[in-house]
Order: sequence, then C-alpha cells, then structure tokens
Amino acid sequence: MQKHSESAIRKSFINCSKGAAQRINIPQDVLHGDWESQIFLGWYDPKSPRVGYVVVETEDGLRGLVLEKSAQKASGGARMCQICLTLHPASGVCLVSIQRSKTAKDHYSSVGTYVCSNLACSDYTLGRKKPDGVRQMEETMSAEERAERTLANMRGLVERVAEAMGK
Repeated sequence: MQKHSESAIRKSFINCSKGAAQRINIPQDVLHGDWESQIFLGWYDPKSPRVGYVVVETEDGLRGLVLEKSAQKASGGARMCQICLTLHPASGVCLVSIQRSKTAKDHYSSVGTYVCSNLACSDYTLGRKKPDGVRQMEETMSAEERAERTLANMRGLVERVAEAMGK
C-alpha cells in the first residue's frame, strides 16, 4: 500500500457520513506505520472495540468501510477469514456487519462476512503471523499471489457495499 494522508483516509469511507468519518479514531501506529508491508489497513477503535475500519486501494481510489463486530461469541472448531482465507480457532474470526445504507427507508441494509478478529490479514497472508492451534491448508501459491488474492477479496467486499449504495 502507498502512504496516504489522514485526510485521504477520512474521505475514503463510503458507508458513513462525513461527520462520522471526521470522528473516527485513527491510531498513530496506523497513520505512521509501515504502509508498504500492508495489503490494506485494518484496525479496531480502542475506545469502541466492536467498531472496526478497513481502508483499501481500488481502481476508484482509496475506499474505506466501517465494520461492526457481532456480539455473538464463536465457540468450538476452526473458522476461516473470508478475506485472507486463514484458519483460526473460533475466537480468531468474528462476524462483522457492514452497513450499506444510511436511512430507515432502506431498512438498514448490511453485508456480513467473517474476518480475522484482529484485522491482521496482511500479516497472516504474508506469513508474519500464524494462528495458534490450527493447522493451515497447504498452498502452492507464492506470497505475492496470496497477497493479490487477499487484496482482490477485500476489494470485492468494498465493491459489494459500494454497488448497493450507488457509489
């Protein structure tokens, strides 16, 4: 990922108002981290840990989404992140909902998907982190190919939300 300004990150969010985007808590380690080693940016708000954010570079420019973790706790077995395809113990993956509309008239349409509980998909994809206690599927893809797949999956999620919102 290329380095982007705080202003560009705030302007990238497609599923919240401009005012809400201005109030997003962007941690300093996100703003000043090693962007080149990230496939996309992902973090949870330390003040509101059920609210997360992802920002990805797309053909339409920088795009961001606000996510909300499900309150439901997963139990037993392994789960797979639908973005990086990493297997985790059940607690390592969470269901998130992504609001696709801002009005009650649209019945608060949302998209749900399973993601890494820590939004560290870049680290899992590139082998910098390994989930504890779950054997991973063996793949013949290179790290670069896995990174492209993770990026395509995140872009696909953003596109699903953007299409529903007419953006």
